[in-house]
Amino acid sequence: MPNNQIRNFAMCGHIDHGKSTLADRIMELCGAVEKQHAPQLLDSLELEREHGITIKLKAIRLVYSSPFGKLRVMPSEVEASQFTVYGKKNAANRQPVETFILNLIDTPGHVDFSYEVSRSLASVEGAVLIVDATQGVQAQTLANFNLALEAGLTIIPVINKIDLPQADIEKTASEIKQLGFTDAEILKVSAKTGENVEAVIVAIVDRISEPKAKSERGAALIFDSSLDPYKGVVATIRLFGARIKVGQEISTVATGARAEVLQIGYLTPRPKYVDEISSGEVGFIVTNLKDISKVKVGDTITDPKNPAIALAGYQEAKPVVFLSFYPTDTKDLPKLKDALEKLKLNDSSLSFTIETSTSLGQGFRLGFLGLLHAQITQERLEREYDVDIIATSPSVNFMVDGKLINKPREFDSAAKDVKEPYAKVTIFAPEKYYGPISNLIHDKRGEVTNIENFGKLQKIESSIPLLELLIGFYDQLKSATSGYGSLDFEVTDYKNADLVKLDIFVNHQPVEGLAQIVPKVKAETIGRKLAEKLKDAIPRQQIAIPIQAAIGGKIIARETIASFRKDVTQKLYGGDVTRKMKLLEKQKKGKKRMRRFGQVDIPQDAFLAVLKI
Repeated sequence: MPNNQIRNFAMCGHIDHGKSTLADRIMELCGAVEKQHAPQLLDSLELEREHGITIKLKAIRLVYSSPFGKLRVMPSEVEASQFTVYGKKNAANRQPVETFILNLIDTPGHVDFSYEVSRSLASVEGAVLIVDATQGVQAQTLANFNLALEAGLTIIPVINKIDLPQADIEKTASEIKQLGFTDAEILKVSAKTGENVEAVIVAIVDRISEPKAKSERGAALIFDSSLDPYKGVVATIRLFGARIKVGQEISTVATGARAEVLQIGYLTPRPKYVDEISSGEVGFIVTNLKDISKVKVGDTITDPKNPAIALAGYQEAKPVVFLSFYPTDTKDLPKLKDALEKLKLNDSSLSFTIETSTSLGQGFRLGFLGLLHAQITQERLEREYDVDIIATSPSVNFMVDGKLINKPREFDSAAKDVKEPYAKVTIFAPEKYYGPISNLIHDKRGEVTNIENFGKLQKIESSIPLLELLIGFYDQLKSATSGYGSLDFEVTDYKNADLVKLDIFVNHQPVEGLAQIVPKVKAETIGRKLAEKLKDAIPRQQIAIPIQAAIGGKIIARETIASFRKDVTQKLYGGDVTRKMKLLEKQKKGKKRMRRFGQVDIPQDAFLAVLKI
């Protein structure tokens, strides 16, 4: 299809503002799905449906061709003439308009998955910025707006959920206009009912430019990938020049890998296979590559006989929080490694290296974009790859005597120059919550740097240590603002800090996975709270278990778990022996996610206790 009939765009906005629901309505209007389909069709992962959020971007190819006279947004010839793709002739004659290819990319809204948004914006010419009429502009609204602006994209602002009784359309429109938009540019829709959704499609066709080639040679940007165990690597691409055909040999610029194109296709949302893909289009290619390390997101695919230079993609993801994953059964280490490699192909923001611990054995040190990212990764490993994991306490990169470290055991208490990372935090909340927010920032060793009024909301900028931000801050912000606060952050620089290593002993044995680097001024408080949490998390066992928090050789907190022997079959009397066996099997499964340290079985909940301080 000619490029002037192709429109590439991404759906972006704050979490739960209706991106996936609006995508559903657009797919219905394009005839890609029936109206009776399951809601949020593009959220195909089980975890996405459970958490109610989009985790993975989805690229869908839609065909839009509608009788012009049925467009509710254009009841008159005068209004219709404002849209250049249709013109006065079509308006007057009420003839079917041209067919357009719409390449829609649905993106996540949570701050931990902003990297998915950047990947999408590198592959399109426009962005549909969705704002909830009941919440107005939020932190991720502004973050996504800035990303799209920096990428030079055409931005279409859409106010969603106008059907709700609590919707404040005028207030939301006023906040959007502060970003530089006019009333005429703002669309008002209800993705739930379908009201005015076709106006969004018309705006996409009219406002977003056709795709332009960036190379005369074949050059495609990989912005997502996955592994088919039978076919090999499947790369989702945006082609910026020439074309790619089935059977053609291709190569990657960064890794130098060569492969044969086995299949080419699009998601509609079902896979549809074609013989070739042309410049300006978005689709996927199936290769015969089995080595997943050879295909990296952000790399450029080209013709090895006529190679192109690497396309300007986007910056690599920089992890901000680090955890270690250890298999509960040491025999599962190869299985965990294989699962991580496969998952990394699908999640390029994930990074990991092998490590060895004296108490935990062998495992992997992983870098994440946030704690939710870490949680989702762990759940995917356990569900999709059947690997049981023990996760350690989270940490960040510290600079100790000019060297970056993120493992507590690497921390030198005698170091003279210790620095920790700080983040620029942007909070959106109603003005009346400024007091609680200010107190929260101060309690987290941060300071307010700027305050702006944004309609009826306040935009509060602050500088906060990254460690304080990652652990508990989001939940505390929601509590302080009655659920109305939202935040976005970016790591800025390192500042001097007075830090100490907090060790945890269970039954007089150090548990490396629970050790932390903490501010000296908060060390005793954190130690006491952690000891209390561990007392509740670790089950009573046949011996009394002391729990101690220590700094250096000094014990600063202690709790004791009383001895207890539990016989799960004690209530049984007579009957079939199978009843006893079932209870014993149930108990066995409960111990599956425990790790033995000396004489003590410690469950995963104990390692998660640090997140609840």
